[in-house]
Amino acid sequence: MRVRPSLVLAVLLLAGIPLTSFAAWAADQGSALAASGWKEHTPGRWNSRADRKIGIRADGLSAEVALSPGTGVSWEKKGNWDSAKGGVLSLEMSSSGTNGRSKDYRRFDARFPASVTAVFGKDRQDLPWKTRIAGFFREFLHGFAPGGIRLTYAFGNQAPVGSMYRLAEEETVFILAGDEEKGKKVRSDRNLKEDFLAAYGRPPKGPVTAFVVCAERPRGERGPLSVSVNVTLPGP
Repeated sequence: MRVRPSLVLAVLLLAGIPLTSFAAWAADQGSALAASGWKEHTPGRWNSRADRKIGIRADGLSAEVALSPGTGVSWEKKGNWDSAKGGVLSLEMSSSGTNGRSKDYRRFDARFPASVTAVFGKDRQDLPWKTRIAGFFREFLHGFAPGGIRLTYAFGNQAPVGSMYRLAEEETVFILAGDEEKGKKVRSDRNLKEDFLAAYGRPPKGPVTAFVVCAERPRGERGPLSVSVNVTLPGP
C-alpha cells in the first residue's frame, strides 16, 4: 500500500479530477490502517508527514519511508499483550544513515530515524508529584509520549550498538544499530519480559498495551534518508 499524498494530489489536479476523489482515496488508506488496529500520526509538533509505503499483516506492520529533513511518521496499535508469557517482538530495521544532530542520551533531543516502542501502559515508576508536574509541562512543549513504562528499540547515532540506558524515568532505550550498520538490515528478536526485567530490575506489573513504530528526520539535518521497518508483534 503506497501512500504519497502530495504526488497523488498533483496528478489529480492536472487530470482535472475533483478533490473529493482525493479525499475518498486518502480516507481509504486510513480505513485500511484502522481496520487492522493501527493509527497513523506525525511525530513531534513541527514535522510534516513523510512519504511512505506500508504493508499491513495480521501480526504486524512493515514500512518503507522516505525521510526529508523535518518529516516523520509513526503508527500506533493498542491492545493487550500478556507480558507474563514472555512474548517475543521480532524486529527488522534499516536506515541509509543516522540523524547526526540526535543526542541519544537526552530525552527531548533524541531523534532516531527508526524505532519501535513497547508500551506498558498500566505500569508506572514511583515518582514524586513535582517530577510528574515538571514532566507534564516539558511534554506539553515537545509532544506527549504514551503513558506508562516504555521499552524503545532504536537505530541510534551516539550511543554504542548494544547499549541499554534510561532515557527518561519511564523509558529505556536499546540501541540495535548505528552508523556502522547504515544501509544494512538489522534483525532482533526481543523477549519483552526479559528486557523489562533487565531495565527495571523487576517483572512488569501489567500487559503491553501498545506498540509504536516510528521514523523521523528532524529539521536541520542534511539530506534525505531511506528507512525500512518490519515488525512482528507477540501473540496475544
